[in-house]
Amino acid sequence: MKSVRKCDVLIAGTGPAGLATALYLLRERPEFARRVLALEKSRHPRFKVCAGGLIPKTMLALEELGLALEVPAIEVIHGVARTEVGDVDMYRGDPLCTVVRRNEFDARLARAAREAGLEIVENCRVLDVAQSSGEVRLTTEQGVFETGLLLGADGSGSRVRACVFGRGKESLGRAVMTDLPVDPERTPEFVERRYRFDFRCVSSGVSGYAWSFPCLVDGRPHLNVGIYDQLPPHGTSDEPRAGALLDELRRTFPELELGALGRSAKSFKAFPIRWFNPGDRFTDGRVMLAGDAAGVDPLMGEGISCAFEHGKLAARAIAAFLDGDAAALSRYERELHHGATGRKLRKLAFAARRFYGPHHRWYFRLARLSRKAQQVGVDWFNGAAHLDELPVRALMAKWAAAVLFDRPVR
Repeated sequence: MKSVRKCDVLIAGTGPAGLATALYLLRERPEFARRVLALEKSRHPRFKVCAGGLIPKTMLALEELGLALEVPAIEVIHGVARTEVGDVDMYRGDPLCTVVRRNEFDARLARAAREAGLEIVENCRVLDVAQSSGEVRLTTEQGVFETGLLLGADGSGSRVRACVFGRGKESLGRAVMTDLPVDPERTPEFVERRYRFDFRCVSSGVSGYAWSFPCLVDGRPHLNVGIYDQLPPHGTSDEPRAGALLDELRRTFPELELGALGRSAKSFKAFPIRWFNPGDRFTDGRVMLAGDAAGVDPLMGEGISCAFEHGKLAARAIAAFLDGDAAALSRYERELHHGATGRKLRKLAFAARRFYGPHHRWYFRLARLSRKAQQVGVDWFNGAAHLDELPVRALMAKWAAAVLFDRPVR
């Protein structure tokens, strides 16, 4: 007979969303430590397919939590975006992105959460989720867990989401990537501390972009190179689409040694990216979703900052729920749809429909007209100085002051 373990709150998944939830919750309410349990299907530090870019919004969240980064990282201060109608060059001098390896970053968060009192049950894959009479029951590889509240933070391929909310694929994007060893003294991404985004693949039917990030793999310089498609066709097999994306990646970066890419399954990694869909639900009974399981930025597929924002909101809702507030989960649902993070994701979904749509050239031309507008847009996307939390009127006023009166963007 399988063992049954009970807890008040169960967090499925210990990536940034699940761990941020625990960190925010236990920072404010340390007495809840014995009431909260987290499950991890693998074991930290575990491999995670992700480019590992931390935008300034994420760095602000770490600062708010009092967490030093404490992992190898590269600060990117220069960005280049290539489009069919010309390039956009962005240099601010301050970090546009901090590139880490997710196995190291997530392990850092897990260590901090454990120090705060969170128990993490590792090598514990969720197999099934069922709700009945105010209780959620999870069947896992390590037995059965029963809880009064479940947070599904188990990624784009969330088992919690599939069991409770369904397996819909309409908001499931796809990416492929690889890591290439490079000479840092001869590679522009290292010499100039820059990243590259290339949107020319939109004309080939890819609703997304290719990228090249500088990174460190086991301390050695590499380029993380990949391509994201927001709206891939979903058929019985993903292999043909992965092959098409790899071909497009080779065309995008002909100067890189990508000839062997795709000859073996080990030469690249393919993974889903679930993006925010305003029509989705994020709570059902006593089950909540957060992070990639709920949906990330549709335009760029960025999810780490969303994970921390969801974690902060989820922690607030969990604390209220444990205090007897029956409406806490309904408020969480409204926040994810209509709060600051939800509004930002809606705007990014609107932008994705334009920049990846049939009239994309016109929108890329529009984006190139004003350098000040580009700076405002990048700072808004990055959440620098919490610019993404400003109302639209305040944001437009800041843009107008920058363009018309040459005032600083921030």
